[in-house]
Amino acid sequence: MTKPPVLLPLLLLCVLLVGANCGVPGAAGPADTYGLDFSLPADAPRAGVVIFVVDALNAQVFGEMLEAGKLPAIQKYFVDRGLYAPRAVANTPSVTLANLTSIITGQFPGHHGITGINWFDRNQLIWRNYEMIAQKNTLDGDYTALTLFEHLHDELTFSIFFQPHRGATKFIENWTSAGPPFLFGWYELVDRLTLHRFGLVMDLARQCGRFPALTVAYLLAPDFRAYSQGVSSEAYRAALVHTDRQIGRVLGDMERAGLLDHVVIVLTSDHGMSDVTQHWDLKSFVHKQVGVRIGSTHWWESDPFEERLEDFQKVSAVPYGSGDRYWALCLRKPIRQGEHVTGFEPWMVRPGGDDLRRYPAGKGFVNLPGVLCERRAVDAVAYAARPDTVRLALSSGEVEFTQIGGPGGPIVYRVIRGDDPLGWSGKVPPGALAGQALSERQWLEATMQTNTPDLPAQIVAYFRSPYAADLAVFAAPGWDFDNVRHAGHGGLRPADMFVPLLLAGPGVPHGRLEAARTVDVVPTVLKLLGRQVPAGLDGQALVP
Repeated sequence: MTKPPVLLPLLLLCVLLVGANCGVPGAAGPADTYGLDFSLPADAPRAGVVIFVVDALNAQVFGEMLEAGKLPAIQKYFVDRGLYAPRAVANTPSVTLANLTSIITGQFPGHHGITGINWFDRNQLIWRNYEMIAQKNTLDGDYTALTLFEHLHDELTFSIFFQPHRGATKFIENWTSAGPPFLFGWYELVDRLTLHRFGLVMDLARQCGRFPALTVAYLLAPDFRAYSQGVSSEAYRAALVHTDRQIGRVLGDMERAGLLDHVVIVLTSDHGMSDVTQHWDLKSFVHKQVGVRIGSTHWWESDPFEERLEDFQKVSAVPYGSGDRYWALCLRKPIRQGEHVTGFEPWMVRPGGDDLRRYPAGKGFVNLPGVLCERRAVDAVAYAARPDTVRLALSSGEVEFTQIGGPGGPIVYRVIRGDDPLGWSGKVPPGALAGQALSERQWLEATMQTNTPDLPAQIVAYFRSPYAADLAVFAAPGWDFDNVRHAGHGGLRPADMFVPLLLAGPGVPHGRLEAARTVDVVPTVLKLLGRQVPAGLDGQALVP
């Protein structure tokens, strides 16, 4: 039988693609309209919140483009009307799914549980990878904190392409229509399709007789343009221009319908992004040069537990990575008899700090944090020394953070080894460097001008998650632990951690914020909607 030409299936796919996305506005349409109908019945309630989450906004590039007039819609609808935090702090680790969950729960990753796009569950001996189609919707079952959608459970709410959506009245996933253009690399089309779904939101809103209390839309083009060509590329800046124009067109339609006097609008990002020019294979180094036996089989819940157990009993370490500039290493606790190691504890038993600093590898013992932080590619290695105490090892020394009384309590900093390993002298108050306890917000403000913004509270919180690794490894500037991309994220540096945060609308004052976090979105939105802000959030309201 003659095989059909290879081009024929591709042509058929393209035809289906055009049909599936018929009606989605083109990139270069009118700057003030997307063709959306935001009309409501005259007596319909109009108060609500719309949140745009744009993946991978580098705060410095964003600020430069805004100042140069390259982002006119964001200037008009957000900066000129409301609050602008040019350098809001994202969450550690600065990777997408951990941070999207933080934005919608108001909690650090260590407190809602999700510490990466993929991770190893040492208790069940399974992998999780949210980038896989079969597992992406398992996210909502893995984190433990309430979402903003759940806080508004009695209201009409929508999630458009925003993955942590538990509690939303409707989740608009876009997979059938957005999947093919995503695979073709047509990321700007995917974002326009997402914004076009506001038409569906309004159709349902009119049926319910009110504007939604909350709508969250996720846009991804800048992230993938940076990956492929770098943050310094024209392609990345073009993606920001496209994002600005398309959001402006949607807001133009809202303005025309008289909604902007009633609706709070929010714009932020999950993490920053930085150029990468050098790559280092951390996994290979740990296995081949350090001599630690690693496992990499991706077992799922559906696989027999006996087979999982047999496989993971053969190894003592499981490495995994997210965002390329953050990798994690889970390790079994060695069983010691004097100076000898006779075996390893079950996976659910975590090693202590002493175990990590003298870990069995090859023909002897190795200081794992020490040998890793000596690599040029590594910026820092974090590990839990004891409950509520975390150490950070760097090539220049080692420091320790202790949170007194657990989550929300004051934090004490001390140097274990070296002379000012973090370079904080002259930037952080002398009292704090000498051991004075500061609150989490005081540490946020004190570290905004350092190379590790908001490090104390966030790194201690990270190790409270049951899915946290035993060693968290962060890449040095210009490096990642992958080998194919031109940009990355996940590290501790300002380029990874700083993102813009903008709010405008009723109840939002006009001004500029020098210190804010993306976890502040949830309490701020709840307060603007007249709702009770629950205790226990890591964020705080940014409005009086």
